[in-house]
Amino acid sequence: MGLFKLFSRGKPAPEPVREEPASPAEGPLTLQITNVQGQGERERQEDSFAIANAADLELQRAQGLLALVADGMGGMEDGKAASQWTAECFLQLFQEREGEDVPNWFYRSAHAVSDSVFQRFSGRSGSTLVAVHIQDERLHWLSVGDSGIFLLRGGGVFQLNREHTCLNRLLLQELEREPIDKGRALSDPDAPRLTSFVGIDRLTEVDLSLRPLALQRGDVLLLCSDGISGVLTPPELMEAMSLSPEEGCALLEQMVLEKGVPGQDNYTGVLISCR
Repeated sequence: MGLFKLFSRGKPAPEPVREEPASPAEGPLTLQITNVQGQGERERQEDSFAIANAADLELQRAQGLLALVADGMGGMEDGKAASQWTAECFLQLFQEREGEDVPNWFYRSAHAVSDSVFQRFSGRSGSTLVAVHIQDERLHWLSVGDSGIFLLRGGGVFQLNREHTCLNRLLLQELEREPIDKGRALSDPDAPRLTSFVGIDRLTEVDLSLRPLALQRGDVLLLCSDGISGVLTPPELMEAMSLSPEEGCALLEQMVLEKGVPGQDNYTGVLISCR
């Protein structure tokens, strides 16, 4: 059915991904997908990821390409099972999608998967979720939790989604204080706490693109758990995303490990280059 779950690095890319914007004479964009995953210093791997229709161009044209990363919540029961269930349910809904526009399908599916996780684990486990759908050179994205979606374009890296953490609320509170102190929000012990995740009893925070983003030749997308986005800086992400996908994934892993962050979290990344 053209459905592939990838749990190791992809095949090497022979050429770098930086190219000039596409012109009609160059034909349609092609997508090259590679992944990286590591356990860090945690006792086990609780991240999951999946890609659908990566190797079937006909299905890509008919259904689009779907990629997702799910980060099981380590502070709850069996985060690995929750992230795997999240990925499997989302992929199943993708297979069943028939003509529904992507934003509505993304929103409905996020709630359906969250309800399924909540029921399966009785509210004792959960997962983040970031996903992208690409079809006809148009990108839609979805985000629940604090995993990241980044776009490399025009010499810069841009985060497409907003992280659902208490930090956002704390920063808004600072706007009402005198003097405003961003550091106070950043140092608050509650700042990293999630305000939304798949498996919560009532899912209210879901970020998604309502309009498609037209992709350009040379664009690179990175979906990643916070074991990458919470450790590496934007310049470091840009350095890795500017390489070929295989080299970029290798550099992401190298830079994460070289940071030597105490208790380094699981890290998972999916790189998608437009060529």
